[in-house]
Amino acid sequence: MSDNANPADAGNGGADPNTPRELARARADLVTVRNELKAAREDVDAVRAERDAAIKARDGFKGQLAQQKSDFEGKLAEAQQAVEASKTEAQTAVAQSKAQADQAVIRAEAKALATKLGAVSPDDVVRLIDLSEVKMGENGQIEGLDAVMDAAKESRGYLFTQPVEPGTKTGTTKTAPDPKPGKSEPFDARKATPEEVAAKAQAAGLNPKLFTPS
Repeated sequence: MSDNANPADAGNGGADPNTPRELARARADLVTVRNELKAAREDVDAVRAERDAAIKARDGFKGQLAQQKSDFEGKLAEAQQAVEASKTEAQTAVAQSKAQADQAVIRAEAKALATKLGAVSPDDVVRLIDLSEVKMGENGQIEGLDAVMDAAKESRGYLFTQPVEPGTKTGTTKTAPDPKPGKSEPFDARKATPEEVAAKAQAAGLNPKLFTPS
């Protein structure tokens, strides 16, 4: 044995007394590192979980938006269809009302014309003739009524009376005296005598007895 050998080293078998402490410190550091690594992994897992939740929420929100968009478009289409249907119904109602009003005017004009043409019963004439070809023009004038009425008078003459002709043509009444040359005065039945009234009625082709007192 060397003279310089340390008795303490001889008692420890020559081992470094700092080695156990360093080993313990190293183990403690390893535990710390492991704990930190575990915490870091947990943090990573938490972040990933939050990310996944955010993605899921985003996808769910997108799905909701898509569904809401689809629902909105469906309701919009239904509303547009309802508007178009209402518009069509309104146009149809207006057209029907106009057609009914036009027919009422045409029938009234036909009745008036039948009366003017000497119809025995203007209502019967209007009911029997075909007014389908008579139209209301854009200017409000009735088109085709005269032709229809003339044809009805020709084919259904029994519905009309013959126009009253003056007595000079029938030979059944006496004619009134010819008016004297010059300016004729207007006839005033209030000032005329019964004979003058009867003569005036006779000249017009009317029964003079209707205008003379009994």
